[in-house]
Amino acid sequence: MGPPKWDGLVPEALHRVKRKLPTWIPAIDVLRTGCHKNPSCQAYPSRPFSCPPLMSISSSKTLSPAELAKLEHAFASDPSSAAYKPLAEAYLSMGRFMEAMVVCKKGVKAHPNAADPRLLLARVYAEQGKDKKALEEALGALQVQPEDKVALRMAGALQLKTGEAEPGKANLLKAYTADPGDPDTVTLLQQHKIEPPRPAAPAPVAAPAAPVAPATPAPSATQQSASALSSVAATAGTEAPAAKPAATQAAKPAPTARAEAPAPRPAPQPRRPQVVVEEVDEDEDDEPVSRRSPSSGGKGSKMVTLGLLVAIPLFAIGYGWYSANARTKSRELKKSLDVASELLKHDSFDSYKKAVEAADQALEVDSDSAVAHGYLAYAWAIRWGEHGGGDDARRQAEEHLAVGKKSGDLSSHLIASEALIQTYSGKGKDALGQLEEKVKGLDAQGRSSSLLYLTLGLIQMNAGDLERGRDSLDRAQLLSPDDPRTYASLGAVYRRLGQDAAAWRNYDSALRYGKDHPESLLGRSLLMLEQDSPNFELAHTMLKKLLESDPPPSPRQLAAAHMARSLLISRVSTAMVDLKPDMQQKLAEATAVPQDKDKARTEMLKSEETGFSLDKQNPELHLIKGRRLLAEGNFDAAAEEIRKAIRMDASRAQFYVELAKSLMGKQGGEKDAAEALQTALKTMGDSPKLVVMLGNAYRRQGKLDEALAQYQRAVKDPKAKNPEARLAMGAIYRERSKWDLAQEQLEKASQEFLGQSDRAAIALTELGRVFQSKGDTAKADETYQRALNADEAYSPAYYFYATLLSKDSKQGAKAKMLAQEYLKREPSGEHASAARSLAGG
Repeated sequence: MGPPKWDGLVPEALHRVKRKLPTWIPAIDVLRTGCHKNPSCQAYPSRPFSCPPLMSISSSKTLSPAELAKLEHAFASDPSSAAYKPLAEAYLSMGRFMEAMVVCKKGVKAHPNAADPRLLLARVYAEQGKDKKALEEALGALQVQPEDKVALRMAGALQLKTGEAEPGKANLLKAYTADPGDPDTVTLLQQHKIEPPRPAAPAPVAAPAAPVAPATPAPSATQQSASALSSVAATAGTEAPAAKPAATQAAKPAPTARAEAPAPRPAPQPRRPQVVVEEVDEDEDDEPVSRRSPSSGGKGSKMVTLGLLVAIPLFAIGYGWYSANARTKSRELKKSLDVASELLKHDSFDSYKKAVEAADQALEVDSDSAVAHGYLAYAWAIRWGEHGGGDDARRQAEEHLAVGKKSGDLSSHLIASEALIQTYSGKGKDALGQLEEKVKGLDAQGRSSSLLYLTLGLIQMNAGDLERGRDSLDRAQLLSPDDPRTYASLGAVYRRLGQDAAAWRNYDSALRYGKDHPESLLGRSLLMLEQDSPNFELAHTMLKKLLESDPPPSPRQLAAAHMARSLLISRVSTAMVDLKPDMQQKLAEATAVPQDKDKARTEMLKSEETGFSLDKQNPELHLIKGRRLLAEGNFDAAAEEIRKAIRMDASRAQFYVELAKSLMGKQGGEKDAAEALQTALKTMGDSPKLVVMLGNAYRRQGKLDEALAQYQRAVKDPKAKNPEARLAMGAIYRERSKWDLAQEQLEKASQEFLGQSDRAAIALTELGRVFQSKGDTAKADETYQRALNADEAYSPAYYFYATLLSKDSKQGAKAKMLAQEYLKREPSGEHASAARSLAGG
């Protein structure tokens, strides 16, 4: 009979060495309760055990419903705190694995740079026999804390269990190196017969041969040390009996190091001879050799004993100092990394500066920290590419990326920073392909990253793939629902898609999670100024807050705010012309725009000059100025300003879209727009937005076959969503009486315009006209009603529905009412004359 086993792991008996369980494993009183997996532990009442490090351990005390409710309330009150840990452990001890898993996952999300929540989640999986999932979480813990001994130990044990022998052995040895005295690691090394690295032993000293008592089962390294120490202490502190002749000693077994008499054991195992110290009355150094004891072992043993008595305390003191110092450094490193991580989430110029300072402090503690280098590479990449930090910021980003990659521990921040650096260097296409592959790989491992989806969405948006960019950003938002940078990016992509309401909602969410979030204040201001009838007072309030904020935004954001202010002044000045004097006064007071047109223009030009002086290298400023000129009807000047932006950064699809808009705004500009878009596509490749714009330019010129070819090009990927291209194709097929093709494209368009009620209404109205032309009155009636339900403000739906009902004498009154509604909404609209006839006027 030997000690009981749990899943093949033998708990180690403790006699002289007091073991301390790792902090993530709650201690249990086996003397009273035994192991929760093997109550037969009670059969060994005199030998307390510690459970193996991979086992989930139940608390010796069962929580009452009130105690559990208290833990649940603490967690619900602050899910981002450490309250997840006791609650998850409580659920785990009760066998409520699903609840434990959910709580652990929330702990991982709240503490992404801590190993503890992932290790706890690994325990949940391991308890259910899901070793592969447990290993994934243990490896995830190592990604954030590569030197954590518990994570190393758990990963190693799981790797060995799942057949990954070499990585498992390597991780257990790393755990041993991190803490050679850790009993759980020693137990696992012994169990798997892995020899730990040993310090060089001193030269052996001859000693009288001493028979050895029958061996006990192989003790751990810790127990061997304890046994040796007790032997030395016993010999040094107590006078031994008079020395006996060597022959007698050889014949008589020496006493064992244990205090109690051992029970009969299995076949004895060889062990090192004990060092026997003999006392002598004379100073042997002064005695002739002939008079010395036949054996010199006594002197050598005494010297070894004295050496050990001096060395062991010194080693203990040194090791204690080393351990304390290591723990202090570990705490300092974690503290600095936690601060940096939290600051990065704020996504402001000031927070990125402070994040850099915190990550630099982490490197002072551990210059090889891959996590710290990842944070620094990411922060410097954004300070360079988005805040206008210049060449020094770029150099810092590239240097920290290089050092971080050398460590081999690629964090999500290192991956994201590499993609951003490539994008800002004009290699967005390469960055996009590489990042897509990495994101797919992590998804396959169940390790989706909100940061990587956010970065992917930004790069896709800049490349003009707005639909996929939106999908990636939506995924990022689901993974991290409180990130202001994600919401601001969603606001930007919806703004480019023309979905102003969705853009406004996302900017608003960003400002809820990040108070006065600079990019969102700027985005909302520009979005408001792009409306046909903007709220000038609200735009002024937001820009004023941004321009006067403390700490200030980045120079690049300040420059853009000044340019937005110039756009505000231009639009307010234009709007004042049609207002009465009292309303002009109110508007001037609400926006701080002078009523005098010349003064307003002077102030407008001053704002633009300030913007360009703050950031001469920002192409966005030329884009904002181009929009101002476009709003003033100066198409040629607007196009030239946008061309300046393109010359500064030819990788931004949105610049070409804005250029095409300005060129098509003037009579006969479609041809120039098509040429500019063709050039852009040769440079950038197939950007879906640019392809659709090129199709629109051909359609405006009456080149319908060329237009169809571009629209088909935009949807050639069967997984692609491009409802604008499908809507345009459906309309062309309807005009050509190709009813089935038109129906197919328009039905898909109406489905893909999910959440875009205004665009869905247009697609449904076109689809209703297709059914009406095919003679399917019932389908046409139903589809027109769907169009009006989608967006009751879409006027053409009223007119075409009226034309359908006018063919039925029983529906005459309703047809008349619909025609009147159309005229009410668009008295001078495209179909006004025909609508009057239907309305009886």
